[in-house]
Amino acid sequence: MTAVKSRDAERFIAAPPEGVFLFLVFGADAGMVRERALALVEKRVDDRRDPFQFVEMSGDAVASDPLALLDEANTTPLFGGRRAILVETGAKSVIPAITSLITAPPAHCTVVLTAGALRRDSPLRKLVEGAKQGAAIECQPDAEADLQALIERSLRDAGLVASPEARSLLLGALGEDRLMSRAELGKLALYMHGREHVEAKDVEAIVAHASNIASDRMVTAAFAGAADIGAALDAYFAQDGDAQQLVIGALRYAVALHRARLAMEREGGRPDAGVSALMRAGFGFMHRALMDEQLKSWSSARLSALIEPLRAAQMRARANAGVAQMEAERALWNVARAARR
Repeated sequence: MTAVKSRDAERFIAAPPEGVFLFLVFGADAGMVRERALALVEKRVDDRRDPFQFVEMSGDAVASDPLALLDEANTTPLFGGRRAILVETGAKSVIPAITSLITAPPAHCTVVLTAGALRRDSPLRKLVEGAKQGAAIECQPDAEADLQALIERSLRDAGLVASPEARSLLLGALGEDRLMSRAELGKLALYMHGREHVEAKDVEAIVAHASNIASDRMVTAAFAGAADIGAALDAYFAQDGDAQQLVIGALRYAVALHRARLAMEREGGRPDAGVSALMRAGFGFMHRALMDEQLKSWSSARLSALIEPLRAAQMRARANAGVAQMEAERALWNVARAARR
């Protein structure tokens, strides 16, 4: 009976107990879930690339034929040794198959289940946590400190040194998905071949989402009620700014700020919860003081009322490119006026 909190997950996976054969790895960060599930498999088999030692099964296939997982778990590898099965759960319930496994545990096979975010009372989570030979491992998205450590390790391994602004852009562009973050850092390392010092322009040139930062700065200025929003918009479009990206960014930030504000309210008004949510949504380039100010200025009710008009503006801009700039300007003007009120 083991429930592993996110903060303890790395340590647990580094040395999983031999008495546990059934693992459930779950959480909102699909990349982290996949990475940790495969790390468990690596601990239990000699060669993950050997098809006789490691098999992946669809959750829907297991749900349709619960005995298939039991048969696979009790299959002896061709050349002996240990075996592992990874099951990515889907919409259909795998409870009958897992119940059969718990009733008759395989002798030399590890079964790793993956899932998205699960409530504490989720039937699958309760079943695995309650099993004598089971462990459920929670995967929360990377916090700012985790992301900073990931960036630091990746830069160090690649022999790179980043400027403070480049690091800030990386923090803003990464963090939504662990595997995507690793992939983007790998792309940056390749791009920097032959050079050692990473500057902001290097991050903007190669890292996904970083190109959105110019429009995101416009959006956050509007949500701060900037008095010079008109001049800023003129400058943005004079530099070939993308109108559709701007209005999409406004909608994305409204949704992110709304979720951050709700997180803050759930924690009794503690700003750190809201700041962490904004970081995970890709707004790490913002100064902490600006995050705090906007989280305090906007209530969840006011943000909720803003989301639908922004969504409508985004749909109109997408349907007719000729009016996209007008829709973007009007949307940000309205946001800035609402912020000042």
